[in-house]
Amino acid sequence: MKLLKIILVFSLPLFLILGCKKSDDSSTSSTTASTSSTTCSSVVGKVGDNSSNLVTTALAKSANLTKGLTVFGINILATSEVADAKLLHAANITAELKDNNEDVTADNPTVLKALVDNSTFVKMYNLQSGNSVTIDKDVLDNAGVSKNTSLGAYETVDNYADGVSHHDASIEEIFHLITQYGYSVAYPTVFEESNTSISAMALAMDTARGGRQLTTTNGAWVYNNTTCPETGSVESGKAWWFYDQASADYKTMQTEYMYWAVTSKFEMHDSSSGRIKADSEWLSQYKS
Repeated sequence: MKLLKIILVFSLPLFLILGCKKSDDSSTSSTTASTSSTTCSSVVGKVGDNSSNLVTTALAKSANLTKGLTVFGINILATSEVADAKLLHAANITAELKDNNEDVTADNPTVLKALVDNSTFVKMYNLQSGNSVTIDKDVLDNAGVSKNTSLGAYETVDNYADGVSHHDASIEEIFHLITQYGYSVAYPTVFEESNTSISAMALAMDTARGGRQLTTTNGAWVYNNTTCPETGSVESGKAWWFYDQASADYKTMQTEYMYWAVTSKFEMHDSSSGRIKADSEWLSQYKS
């Protein structure tokens, strides 16, 4: 998935200033500038350019997010430990998810408006643990900017090709940001994600889970089915989608359901790395 190529024009110690180009060459490096590229400055900007966005350069820096850029007005922020290439990869994924037909215009302006109006952002850190620079979440929360997704540089990789063993978490986490604060807000009747949602998506998930259950039972989610047939359909009223993280609330279930439903439809998990990720999030007896 390499649709819009965001390229580094020049790098500063703090915030990056970038341009981008359209490219049909999936092998082109995302950090290689080209004099023949078609720039699209309307897509990429500097943090703080939008006066209505609560995430300013000063606020980001005070939270130890000292580099970043915006893609369609969505802030992609990172600590100083995160490599520029990882930051740019996350920016590329954001651009691709918002502009899948490569016309340098967001595919759904209504969803984009919801994301920008809510000052959404991606916050990137380096390692799973042991970072020398930590993100000050209290600074962000106190400023009223809590609508974000976290992404580790260590889990941000080019993948979904056989032979690659690492799942690219940037696709999942940025997808979550877009559905939680974009589609859920713009189209609540269809896509609302909440712990009491009766949106069309939530009701579809209830059917897929074998019935509506808003909370766990004795600390676990309970399903009325434990196996799926190798061929044919699941018996009517029985569960066919299972997400077994007891710590996940009903709202989180919806977020995960949207991600797994859409990405499975796109066959994104039909690879070595995709199957490894599925192994970590789906119960083994349900994978078929």
